[in-house]
Amino acid sequence: MPYPIGFFAKGLDGRIDDPKAGWKGKGLWSTYATRTPFHVEGGKWATSKVLHFQLRPDPLAR
Repeated sequence: MPYPIGFFAKGLDGRIDDPKAGWKGKGLWSTYATRTPFHVEGGKWATSKVLHFQLRPDPLAR
């Protein structure tokens, strides 16, 4: 699963956004930030981010 270089999760939340959408309506939400932004991908002007990870039941699921 691709993720930003220097990713350090500040929090993690599993959530069901749409129960009728199956696995596509579920996901993990995470935020990340750092006190040393020059070490994060994007340089010293990089800001905090919110990421949404969707986990498929199998690699070929549509």
